[in-house]
Amino acid sequence: MSSFRRRPAEASDATAVTELVRALDVAFLGASEYTQAELEEEWEDAEPWVVHAGAELVGYGTVELRGDAGRSDGYVHPRHTGRGVGRYLVDELEAELRARGAARVQNATLLVDGGAHSLLRARGYDEVRRFSQMRIDLEGAPAPPVWPDGVAVSGFDVHDAREFHAAYEAAFADHWGHHRTPFAKWRRANVERPDFSPHLWTVVRAGDRIVAGTICLPERNGVAWVSRLFTVQDWRRRGLGEALLHDAFGKFWRDGRRAVGLGVDAESTTGANRLYERAGMHVSFGAVVFEKELR
Repeated sequence: MSSFRRRPAEASDATAVTELVRALDVAFLGASEYTQAELEEEWEDAEPWVVHAGAELVGYGTVELRGDAGRSDGYVHPRHTGRGVGRYLVDELEAELRARGAARVQNATLLVDGGAHSLLRARGYDEVRRFSQMRIDLEGAPAPPVWPDGVAVSGFDVHDAREFHAAYEAAFADHWGHHRTPFAKWRRANVERPDFSPHLWTVVRAGDRIVAGTICLPERNGVAWVSRLFTVQDWRRRGLGEALLHDAFGKFWRDGRRAVGLGVDAESTTGANRLYERAGMHVSFGAVVFEKELR
């Protein structure tokens, strides 16, 4: 019988869980900018669990189910590696998702965490995708964006939220692993958040149709954050992505922010990662997604 005990996380656990995640970041990446506010934001979408050994919190994980696809994420405090906490978390969270009807489960780990990779492979998981967090430290005012002919650029107006959401969903429909987010949920996550900063967003129209845009946050992971940058399929490869990126850099610069980051699918078929590299961004760390069929 396992000596570990799993229970649903409570609001009072947030500080200890944040410290656990930060300790893991420091162990593998050398530093951490992770905040309790980011943790609490994640808990709005994913169900959190904590693992205790006696009275001590030794692990933490989340589960999320979208349709028949489940996702679990697990973290073990560096002081307690090698005790079986990771294996316990993987199996327990997988069982939770299986009981809820998940046909498959995905689990993401840091690229540099070879121990986690070995654990997941031993539990029947296979690598399916890699993602990168990219960053740039702006040393001078960015070059202004060069917009292609035929578009009009404006800031974001909340009255356009539904139309913007529709364009966003259309743009990401062909991206790996994308699940459509209902408008009400998308609005809560983006427009109704405490740090909503519409002056950092951009809307691009061709005629009366939104064809591209950005969702930017003043800070995430310790840097100004390009949360989403999208172009609908029939407007790709016309320079909109590059223009949107430089537009975001310029907005952050004027806000006094010098470090900018974003996340990208390292195997994207749209060439997004190459675009970001041409703009001077570099990979700060990577993640690997593993998957297991449950049926």
